[in-house]
Amino acid sequence: MTSLADTPTDPMTSEPGPLQARSLRTRTILSFGLAIAVLVFFGSRLEIDLARTWTTIQEADFRLFALAFGVYYFTFPLRGFRWQALLRSSHNTGTGEGRIPSVFALSEIIFLGWFANCVIPAKLGDAYRGYQLKRVAGLSFAHSLGTIVAERVIDLVVLVTLLVVSLGALSRSEQHGELTGNIFRGGLALLAVGAASLGGMWLLRNHLHTRLPEGIQAQYLRFQHGTLGSFRSLPTVTGITVFVWLCEASRLFLVLTALNLPISFPYALFVSLANSLLTVVPFTPGGLGLVEAGVVGLLLLGGADKEAAVAAALLDRTITYWSLVGLGFPLFLYRRRV
Repeated sequence: MTSLADTPTDPMTSEPGPLQARSLRTRTILSFGLAIAVLVFFGSRLEIDLARTWTTIQEADFRLFALAFGVYYFTFPLRGFRWQALLRSSHNTGTGEGRIPSVFALSEIIFLGWFANCVIPAKLGDAYRGYQLKRVAGLSFAHSLGTIVAERVIDLVVLVTLLVVSLGALSRSEQHGELTGNIFRGGLALLAVGAASLGGMWLLRNHLHTRLPEGIQAQYLRFQHGTLGSFRSLPTVTGITVFVWLCEASRLFLVLTALNLPISFPYALFVSLANSLLTVVPFTPGGLGLVEAGVVGLLLLGGADKEAAVAAALLDRTITYWSLVGLGFPLFLYRRRV
């Protein structure tokens, strides 16, 4: 007999279907169409010299590029360790079901989730992470999703804090004042929304579930336990998160250095963080189109040559987007068979 909580119509327990089925949905096609439109529009406005851009890429120091690649993929075990800390913290406050996987297994799930975010819109890769965790470890989908929400909020808090630090280091540059101010205000707005949502959940933690339909009350409580319980490991998780974002900035700085672009580390930190904000609201899969345009635009404001800025964006996105697609697809197919 199937309970209401197990039916696909339950929003708290409905799990992603096969990834390829979601990829064929209209919104996926539209989101890729938007990404292509952004790239075409931005490229036509810049009037890029493709031959010169290609020459710039060929002249790059690929030893530094390889190091940037390694730094980026080093963040996955760090993220896996962070997720394990969140799960351990919240697991003590939940139902005690399932088990907590190893750092390696969690890193692989995160990688698959990021691959999913690159090929389907609306951050459905995060839901796919919850589905995979339930499949391999027996933890409830709602509880797992709660830890992912907590992870995203902590990411956002650290991101905005580091934005303040980078903006402080760049405060003497008046030409960036209006743009950096707008980006900072956007980050604060997102942070305020996240804080208000979490605050409301905490204030109503003993009451909200009683006002929900009976069929989803238990699932909402698991989601609440997963979210609020994760913050018990806040000091450890915050430290890891700061290091992860510094690694992200180091990756971009290494790419820029490989192209001999005279961009300081504080500005690379600012560009990396500012473009991460573009993927918070998932208009396109993996921020495709938007991130490339953002990187190029900010590098141009930082004094980079036009073709060099485009080359930097292409090389950086080779690491952060195309390598995820290229490596994630065979891993996804393999995991479907086991």
